[in-house]
Amino acid sequence: MARSRPVDPPLRRDVRLLGRLLGEVLVEQEGQALFDKEEEVRNLAIQRRRGPVAGRRAAAAELAAVLRRLPSEQVEPVLRAFSVYFQLVNLAEQHHRIRRARAHASPTAIRPQKGSLEATLLTLKAAGVSADKVRETLGTLKVTLTFTAHPTQAVRRTLLEKLYRLAQLLEERDRCALTPRESAANLTAMREEITALWQTDELRRERPTVGDEVKNVHWYVEEMLAEPVARLPEALDWAFERAYGEPLGVLDTPVRVHSWVGGDMDGNPLVTPEVFADTLRAHRARGLRLLLRDVERLGGMLSQSERHARPTQELERSLEEDAKALPDVAKQQGPRTLGEPWRRKLRFMEERLSLALEHVLARRQGQASTLSPEAYRSPEALGEDLAVLERSLFAARAESAGLREVRRMSERVRALGLGLGELEVRAPAEDAVSAAASFNGGPAPTEGGKRLLEVLAKLREGQDEGGESVCRTLILSMASTADDVLAAFQCLKHAGLWDKERQCATVDVAPLFEQLGALDGGPDVLRQLFAHPEYRQHLKGRGVQEVMVGYSDSGKEVGLLAAAAALYRAQVALTHVADEHDVPLRLFHGRGETVARGGGPAQTAILALPPGTVAGAYKATEQGEAMDHKYARPELTQRTLELVVGGVLLHTLDAQPRPSPEDESAFRAAFDVLAEEGRKAYRALVWEDPRFVEFFMTGTPVEEIAALPIGSRPSKRKAGGLETLRAIPWSFAWTQTRAILPAWYGVGSALEAYAATPEGAALLQRMYKEWPFFHTVIDNVTMVLAKTDMAIAARYAKLAPASTRPLWLRIQQEHSRTRRAVKSLTGEAKLLDNNPQLQRSIALRNPYVDPMSFLQVELLKRKRDGDAECDRPLLLALNGIAAGMRNTG
Repeated sequence: MARSRPVDPPLRRDVRLLGRLLGEVLVEQEGQALFDKEEEVRNLAIQRRRGPVAGRRAAAAELAAVLRRLPSEQVEPVLRAFSVYFQLVNLAEQHHRIRRARAHASPTAIRPQKGSLEATLLTLKAAGVSADKVRETLGTLKVTLTFTAHPTQAVRRTLLEKLYRLAQLLEERDRCALTPRESAANLTAMREEITALWQTDELRRERPTVGDEVKNVHWYVEEMLAEPVARLPEALDWAFERAYGEPLGVLDTPVRVHSWVGGDMDGNPLVTPEVFADTLRAHRARGLRLLLRDVERLGGMLSQSERHARPTQELERSLEEDAKALPDVAKQQGPRTLGEPWRRKLRFMEERLSLALEHVLARRQGQASTLSPEAYRSPEALGEDLAVLERSLFAARAESAGLREVRRMSERVRALGLGLGELEVRAPAEDAVSAAASFNGGPAPTEGGKRLLEVLAKLREGQDEGGESVCRTLILSMASTADDVLAAFQCLKHAGLWDKERQCATVDVAPLFEQLGALDGGPDVLRQLFAHPEYRQHLKGRGVQEVMVGYSDSGKEVGLLAAAAALYRAQVALTHVADEHDVPLRLFHGRGETVARGGGPAQTAILALPPGTVAGAYKATEQGEAMDHKYARPELTQRTLELVVGGVLLHTLDAQPRPSPEDESAFRAAFDVLAEEGRKAYRALVWEDPRFVEFFMTGTPVEEIAALPIGSRPSKRKAGGLETLRAIPWSFAWTQTRAILPAWYGVGSALEAYAATPEGAALLQRMYKEWPFFHTVIDNVTMVLAKTDMAIAARYAKLAPASTRPLWLRIQQEHSRTRRAVKSLTGEAKLLDNNPQLQRSIALRNPYVDPMSFLQVELLKRKRDGDAECDRPLLLALNGIAAGMRNTG
């Protein structure tokens, strides 16, 4: 049983309340008989987790029998009941995370919350880092969050909006002393939202379009991210003063928001040049509307009269220039804003934003339009006007009369630009090679090469309309040679994406090294690029070489340990080569949510990176359930930003305990041995046993996942076998079975073999205690093992042919081996004893996700026996298990 803490009762209270309301809705909507059946299933699932082994086995057998006898008409309501329950549990846990953060921030708290900005800055101070050094580092820090369209966000946007309203009602119960009537009204509103949840279809009727995915990201950025990003400098200033006893001073937000959604062509034929161009304009349309609302709000605030607050000469000159450029606006204002110079300035700014928006909307509707020369064409132009306002308000002693809101708007513009973030393009390296080969009379490009050139032409139009920052990164997937990068570079020049003054392209080319050979060969690719005169001049103009390292395909190819070793080795070597050639390097971490794809707690993942590889710049993907887990509420977004920024700051200033260079060298050598042993075990099962593909395809719901309408992108890059399957459905399928094999297979064999060598066990213990990288790897494996349920996974394995049973026996043996080895390292009697919060969360969920797993196995049997009525319930089960397990992709 997970340990209880004083803060647990409020969470249990919320879960009970939401569960009770859901029960009332079930009786009302589906009848008492359905509710009684759901309760029977739920109680059997709980009994399966409690008491003597014999009783648990009997409960499991009875649970399977009850679900096997379940009439077809009851399958969907029972599945939906558990699926909605998990959405409510997730909601309660999110609310509880916010509650705990507030408790840590209260005046009575003994210490700040672990990972918070205040805790980070106190750590820096204790490590002897001076206030000036922290201030200097924060002034140059850059953190880029890149949202991607990977298809693991299984919750529809309309449900997210309902859940957000429920979250606000929960918060109202916590934060307000409600009267009896207000409390009753609150409960009624909650009941209404849960009823609406029940009556809303969890499944999209059709696979979402790219445009749907763009809208989904926009919702998160506009509703959940825009405000916390703008307030981040204030949070930094507060924490800095609490730690160092002096103000930080004015600081720009270090966060930038990017997106691949609408620009990721890798394996997605639906990202056409037209879709890309519309996405660029959709970003700007939504962003400009948000900025217009900001300006309107500021207009209501900045009512200062020049009789009482003297404007600066700079502001007066700016107004004169505005009046000349926009005489109709000056005439329209007439005497209305005379004597109110700040409002007058804002009216001119509003007009410039409106002109930009009118042009964008006209182009989206297919109308001919020329962008007015007076419209804002870049974030920098708007930023300059906001800076004039800031300086004049400061000079007028209006720091407490609107200056803070102007600064917040400035921070939003820095983080999001004139849109809702900066779009990026991703394309396969082979498309760039084909496109470049077609120049100067070469052979016609492939369809992919042709599409890339057309997208780049649209990109040039976009930069002409909105400045370079609308989109200035081309990610080259499956890159492995310098020629791949140079081909993309030639495509940029050919498209006219060129700055003659700086002699560089207006777009960065970022090779994505994702397979083992590419990761190991990446440093040589950089050496060749840095030796290329024209490309080196391009880098001088751009100021940085970005390299993306992929955590997904490498893990699928060689297993967790070998992929982790290759990624660590590559980051060290890439940084060394860049330093050697005096080229600034920005590493871009292509993480997923599963441990097998580089997932894990945000701050610990950053602190586990090799020394010297962050250097004040961190960029990573955010995708799948990360969106809901990290950004479902503005307060959760604030917590995420603090964890990431704090981690980057600690890593950059090297303020965390680390082994000595000599010890780290020994640890790395030991880990390489572990990686090779793990690689051999993993490859022997996944790639070398001819029975494995059949076992995977029949013993998991991978085929059913391909039918789930949760993403616009196909599950495979192209036709073929396991090698063409994307890493996301690969991980998703294993998570559904509760085996989660890619995140641990081979780890036990490697640890056991190394521990058996002379002094091996003692060295592993030292590595776990002293080396952040190894500690994080083992803790992530521990978390995954705690989520596995091999008894349930065995039920899926029985769906595979009898000839594959020996494979399942090997998997079971490796799982037991890995559990023993990991617990020996962590010193835990039970997995996650060192992380009671996560242990409690898993214990809360497991008995309720079990029925969906049992039922999914039964549905897979029925479907494969020819029952045509199973498709929809199967997809509901996939959704429900994803909600219960988290970390699906």
